[in-house]
Amino acid sequence: MILCVGDSVKLGHLREALEQRLHQEVTFLPAAPDIRRQENDILLAAQGTDAIIYDTDAYYNDGEELIGVIKRIWRTNHAAPILLVPTDNPKNEIVKAALAVQIKNIINVALSPGEQKDQLEKILTGYYAANGDREDIRAAEDEVAEDTRTLTSFVGQLYDAKQREEEREHTVIVRKKGTPQVLLEALGTVIRVLFGAVSIALMAIAMLALLYDNTRELLLQNLQQLWQEICSMLGIGG
Repeated sequence: MILCVGDSVKLGHLREALEQRLHQEVTFLPAAPDIRRQENDILLAAQGTDAIIYDTDAYYNDGEELIGVIKRIWRTNHAAPILLVPTDNPKNEIVKAALAVQIKNIINVALSPGEQKDQLEKILTGYYAANGDREDIRAAEDEVAEDTRTLTSFVGQLYDAKQREEEREHTVIVRKKGTPQVLLEALGTVIRVLFGAVSIALMAIAMLALLYDNTRELLLQNLQQLWQEICSMLGIGG
């Protein structure tokens, strides 16, 4: 069974092809101006259908909004969406939005009724899916790919600009501090490390003094070891 969402008179030639040539049962649901308000009605009417034909010209929704609802319906009931679009312009926003989510069943209603019937029959019999010889769809897919490349390049440029700005701000901060201040900060870091090492060593010596009798010998050994470690940190001979 096929559900046609649109005017039954306007789509009468497709109904004829569906019933007489493809032997399909057809039911109609009048399109509403806003497809978002019709989503539940379409889901209810489409129960048990194999495909849903949408007259996209009946809606005032933009391409992404329209295709977003159609995609949700498709994921819910798995009925293949077929779009009636009044152009084969590869830059058409509805066509590009549809191809971006892998909806490729598109009929150009700017063609003659006979050509529309031929496209509908090839869609439903799987001819296009098996052969993929539609130049209009390939041209639109090229447009989608170019849009994707442009967007990717733009995002990359934004990221690079952000990185350059962060590096510039870091350089400015270092320059504002001046060389003496930077050296003082580095020296302060070294002193803090040395102070920590000395503190740990003194605590260790105190523990050894409590545990052993020959504390003088141990004290000298540990002081010598501490001096060697400090010299190693500073990069001088001990």
